[in-house]
Amino acid sequence: MSSTVVDQSITKHDYGDKVETSCQCFVDGFIELLDDLADFSLSRIINTGYKAKLNFEMKNLPQKDIDHFKLTWYVSLGELMFFSMKDQSKIEEIKSEFYRQIELTASERNTDAFLAEARITIPKLIQNNTDFLERGIFNSPMNNRESDTPRNRGLGPELANIIMETSFAANSVISRIHDEILETFTQEFNNAYGHCSLACSAFIVI
Repeated sequence: MSSTVVDQSITKHDYGDKVETSCQCFVDGFIELLDDLADFSLSRIINTGYKAKLNFEMKNLPQKDIDHFKLTWYVSLGELMFFSMKDQSKIEEIKSEFYRQIELTASERNTDAFLAEARITIPKLIQNNTDFLERGIFNSPMNNRESDTPRNRGLGPELANIIMETSFAANSVISRIHDEILETFTQEFNNAYGHCSLACSAFIVI
């Protein structure tokens, strides 16, 4: 029996290189992305509570805690992206428009002072992390860990812990499974950083 070799033509899709956009459009899309990723992360926190059979529902998270969570989330991922986008010619305009919109959100939720503190604390944490600044290490899994040490080290886990502590430290339900929720959230924050990095790298703001 003879075999027939069939030439196959594989279609490769070219999605282009950079996307040119205005500062306003970029920031609007960026904040929308952050919103979606924040909501997904919150849902993972809720699901972790359900799996622990704590009857954990959204009502267990006071609106103030959610507001703090989202504001710290915006600032953390925003500042990380601003660092990676430092070669953008419009970076100062991007930062200005981003914080203009975030300040409006904070004002509506009476969390202006909280936002002001986050805008001081988060950039300092980033600038003081030499592993991230000099070697690009955001998250580094640890092997052979002791039972009382974190699974991961690096800027990512540090920021994830800050977000959780400033948002839900006083929540009695979360405190009962703090380690499990923090581990889940650290993974989600790491994923969000990756998604945002890929998205932001595709744009040229003009």
